[in-house]
Amino acid sequence: MRPLRGGMTAVLALAAAAHAGPVEVYRLGDEFCPRDRPAASRRLTSDEAIARAGSLLPRDFCGPTFFVSGCRFDVEWVYETWRVYALQFKAVGGREDSSGLGHSYVILDAVGNCVANIPGT
Repeated sequence: MRPLRGGMTAVLALAAAAHAGPVEVYRLGDEFCPRDRPAASRRLTSDEAIARAGSLLPRDFCGPTFFVSGCRFDVEWVYETWRVYALQFKAVGGREDSSGLGHSYVILDAVGNCVANIPGT
């Protein structure tokens, strides 16, 4: 009986470690991460990068739904890429409450081709 307990302890420890480890997930494919713009295309402005990133999020990610009223976007230009952070919010009492809601990152090259589309965890 003793080896069974030791074995079960090891299995439970491995399961806990596997569950706690980082999970890398990317949204792929033409719907969520298209690379369809020629490199010689006009460079995007920050507003255009936000609009392009928003169009690559899953349908209804920014609502409106029962839980999500919209998204706030934060954009930065780093190493010739637009990095767009989308944070869901719920309108509560005249303010935007984002506690407990999702976020996502979309990284675009200068002309709007998707480099990565990374859902929040």
